Amino acid sequence: MTAEAPPPDPRRRPRPRVAMSGQLVHGLHREVIDVVVRNLTDGGAKVRLTSTVGLVVQGRVVLRLATGERSGAVAWQSGNEVGVKFD
Repeated sequence: MTAEAPPPDPRRRPRPRVAMSGQLVHGLHREVIDVVVRNLTDGGAKVRLTSTVGLVVQGRVVLRLATGERSGAVAWQSGNEVGVKFD
């Protein structure tokens, strides 16, 4: 039995891994959730929700970081991880 190589990564840009704290602002009432940013590019970010279990994040969001804010939209969510595509 031979091990097969993993499939190539279909993403266009590499995703540098980071561990940066921030906040995700979402929803009609502009609710704020603490997050840890797991990777970050000019086009988007993957964040891990730190203080909420079972929360569904949808639609427009703002990612607040120490370096500033980025507006975007939720591209996907899997458990407590959320992909954000920046405007």
